[in-house]
Amino acid sequence: MVLRTFRADDFETLLDLTVRAFEPIQDGIRNQLGDDLFARQNGQWRQDYRDTLVELTNAENQHRFLVADLDGEPAGYAAWTVHPGPLGPQGEITLLAVDPRRQGAGLGRALIDGACEAMRAAGCVVAWAGTGGDEAHTAARAAYAAGGFTPLPTVFYSRVL
Repeated sequence: MVLRTFRADDFETLLDLTVRAFEPIQDGIRNQLGDDLFARQNGQWRQDYRDTLVELTNAENQHRFLVADLDGEPAGYAAWTVHPGPLGPQGEITLLAVDPRRQGAGLGRALIDGACEAMRAAGCVVAWAGTGGDEAHTAARAAYAAGGFTPLPTVFYSRVL
């Protein structure tokens, strides 16, 4: 496995693996929220991920996007950004996805470590990430814990208006 920068011909492969990686999570969210609230809040999630990937991989942001290349094919990615902090810049892993067929092989952890190293090189003094507390996010929580992150439980509330 090699961590490398994004290439334009990666886009459709990364979009496909994103949809496959996040579909169980979206299904879990639908089950928790119910169909009506889910439709209003997450109903266009596939298009939302496409739009997010377009933004994360544009020329301005590509330097903050790592691709895990396995056997010459993209198998996952991590995107990160920087926020101001009281003691220096703080890095946030904004999106992390691993092809479900490749999960459990350490790619998520390698991407987390690679993103943290890139954030450190950019002058960040803290790295953070958010993920869900539900069963579908168990692997993500385990990867962040293995990467040395300290969890801070929060609750996100939604309602139909």
